[in-house]
Amino acid sequence: NMTGSFKDFEAFPSILYMREHGAESVILASAGNTARAFAYAGTLLDFPVYIVAPEAMANHLWVPIVPSDSIRLIVVAGSNDYTLAIELAGLIADRFGIPPEGGVRNVARRDGMGTVILEYARTVGAIPQHYFQAVGSGTGAIAAWEASIRLLRSGRFDGDLPRLHLVQNAPFTPIHDAWTHGIPIRPDLDVEAQLSRIRGVRADVLANRDPPYGIHGGVADALRDTNGCTYAVTNDQIKSAEALFAEAEGIPTGPEGGAALSALTEAIETERVKLDDSVLLNITGNEDALLKRDYTIHRLKPWLTLRPGEVSKDGVRRLEPYFRTD
Repeated sequence: NMTGSFKDFEAFPSILYMREHGAESVILASAGNTARAFAYAGTLLDFPVYIVAPEAMANHLWVPIVPSDSIRLIVVAGSNDYTLAIELAGLIADRFGIPPEGGVRNVARRDGMGTVILEYARTVGAIPQHYFQAVGSGTGAIAAWEASIRLLRSGRFDGDLPRLHLVQNAPFTPIHDAWTHGIPIRPDLDVEAQLSRIRGVRADVLANRDPPYGIHGGVADALRDTNGCTYAVTNDQIKSAEALFAEAEGIPTGPEGGAALSALTEAIETERVKLDDSVLLNITGNEDALLKRDYTIHRLKPWLTLRPGEVSKDGVRRLEPYFRTD
């Protein structure tokens, strides 16, 4: 994958879908992986992409080619809050009529990410019994669930839906807390405490305060339908799993992949997964470790910078000169 994560599977179909339906640009919020994928696809497809990201995640924003001038990065200064970036992207979309990428509601995005299940079925000739993935929003897991349903309905495969094993990085684990401990997800409750926990995670791209958990067809429905389970893994567990992956496979993985592998190890040790069970372990990214070896990495430079206090309708209204098209 040319931007180091499975988000490449969603960016191209999303942009092509939007172009086919008359869109001339797209805006999205990202903690890193999605931004890279859309910046890369937008450059190759000559399609304007507006990216909103917290400044703390800016180190994740790069592409392996020179980005086009139509890739415009909007940074929330001094912030590590992905949810605030989502809010700003929504305000800009509403104010200036820029189509939003759509997140979990983007069918092209879900279909793109669901190809990991299709590829497993094509290669193995069956549907896996277990599916492991580190999640922030959980959209990739929803995509895997939907793709599995379609495969079973096609009549070409026997068996049951894969059991979803969704992994988050402690101490920030809203999906795990909701599913395993029954703690409601409240993105606007004690925000500073949530942001403090986000600062303590290794896999910061998994930090989403407001995942699509309880909506119809969301993460909770996917877990319920598959008898799924969730995990909270520590930074030390992730580091150990990253080392294990590098030793076993000879290539590095990013912390998200380490989180997923750590959960798989735990599931085997507790016999939640048997040694002869079939497993799809989604190593969702290795960031830039391999790409740096073969390509020149180009960092995305901010086009606009706003302070957190400017994330409001009034703050966005002042951006009119930057978005004027006449």
